[in-house]
Amino acid sequence: MHKSSKPAASTQSSFKSPVTKQFKSPLNRSSDTPCTCTESQLQEQIETLRKTLAKTESEIEQLTALGYKEKELQEHIDKLHEYNEIKDVGQMLMGRIAEAEGLQTKDLYERYELNFND
Repeated sequence: MHKSSKPAASTQSSFKSPVTKQFKSPLNRSSDTPCTCTESQLQEQIETLRKTLAKTESEIEQLTALGYKEKELQEHIDKLHEYNEIKDVGQMLMGRIAEAEGLQTKDLYERYELNFND
C-alpha cells in the first residue's frame, strides 16, 4: 500500500522566521540568586499576583463575551510577525539598493511611491 504524500494539516503557522538566534529575555531571572524577602513580603507578592491573575481572567471573560477567540489572536500575532519579517527584508533590500546607487533610502521611497513613515 502507498502512503499518502499529502502533508498532515497543522494548526500552527507555516511561517519560518529567518532569524536563527533564540530570543533572550532582558529580564534577569537567575535562580542562583537567593531570595532575601521576608515571609510577609512574599505573601504580599503572592496576593498581588493573585489580584493580577483575577484581573486578567476577568479581561479574558469580557473579550470572550465580545466574541474574541484566543486561537484567532494567536493567528493574528503570527501574521504580524510574518509581516514584520517581510518588511525588515524589504527595508534591507532598499538599503542595499540605495547604497549601490549612492542614494539615501528615503529617495527610493519617493521613487517607488512608498510611505516613508509606514
